[in-house]
Amino acid sequence: MAKRKPQIKKEEVVPSNVRKVVVSQEITSDFVLEIYEKAKRARNKQRRDDLYKAAEVLSKHIGKYLVD
Repeated sequence: MAKRKPQIKKEEVVPSNVRKVVVSQEITSDFVLEIYEKAKRARNKQRRDDLYKAAEVLSKHIGKYLVD
């Protein structure tokens, strides 16, 4: 009879603070430029300011992901 390998449970390998998420967008320079262009075209001052702030924050995280 062949020996069975001991089973490893997910809880033993994956840290408890890891969670499942859905990736909605990779942050690329093109994506940040797209947000910046939307800000330039925005008519509402509040919306324009919010989009500029979002573009600034996203530009510091290029190569990472937006998740839901």
